[in-house]
Amino acid sequence: MAPGISSGIIELARCDRLSAVSCLSRGRFFRQYAPALAGFPVDRGLHLNLTERLQEDEFSRPLSRLLLSCLTRQIDSSLITREVERQLDAFEGVFGKAPDFVDGHQHVHQFPVIRDCLIEVLRRRYPECLPWLRSTLPAALPTISTPYRLKASLIGYLGGSALKELGGQNGFRMNARLLGVYGFKGGAGEYCGLLDRWLAGACAGDLLMCHPAASVDGGVDFAGQRVAEYAVLSGAHFSQLLAQHAVEVQRLRHGHVELPQSGSS
Repeated sequence: MAPGISSGIIELARCDRLSAVSCLSRGRFFRQYAPALAGFPVDRGLHLNLTERLQEDEFSRPLSRLLLSCLTRQIDSSLITREVERQLDAFEGVFGKAPDFVDGHQHVHQFPVIRDCLIEVLRRRYPECLPWLRSTLPAALPTISTPYRLKASLIGYLGGSALKELGGQNGFRMNARLLGVYGFKGGAGEYCGLLDRWLAGACAGDLLMCHPAASVDGGVDFAGQRVAEYAVLSGAHFSQLLAQHAVEVQRLRHGHVELPQSGSS
């Protein structure tokens, strides 16, 4: 998405602060930065994008329009299938392998029609090694403020249960619950407090998504808050919180997990 985001994620992966990294495989900086992840013990996944125009030939729609066309099933599934294939081709072109997992930019991977196309493509391409999928079903922790709990519930409502059922029927592993939903504001202090509460309520198999950046790049949404997230995740207090709540950052791809943590590159 931007150099400051990519470099921040790479540094966090180097320091074992992340267990998974979501990649925009047709993004401008993907080929430049993605190879650096090969040396780190993180799951490398496809961040399926259908709402940002990253290439001239790329299928994309504004989020509200895409959601409406999916809910009403007025979208051409062949366009979705073709775009999923393109993004997987681009991912394999750099990493030389299937993605360890697939999630979605703005959670589009769970939308009606899109989830069906995605499951079909993944089963056809990787029958012997299915990627895991990101579930959006929320943890609904009572310690998190009502607006943020409502936002997390809304995200899950847009397809979380259906994706969980469809994925399970087709042999896909998924995380237990999704943590990390908030309003992308409040600076490092707010984020640190939220992180404390998320970790306190975390269970085995939960996934905590994050959006860090080592520096601010022009035109990036929530740029300042991304830098704040990076400051917290790269700092000593994060390690202290993990120890305090007896949580480990582990990969979902390999065996039992405590808390995979996902950044988006």
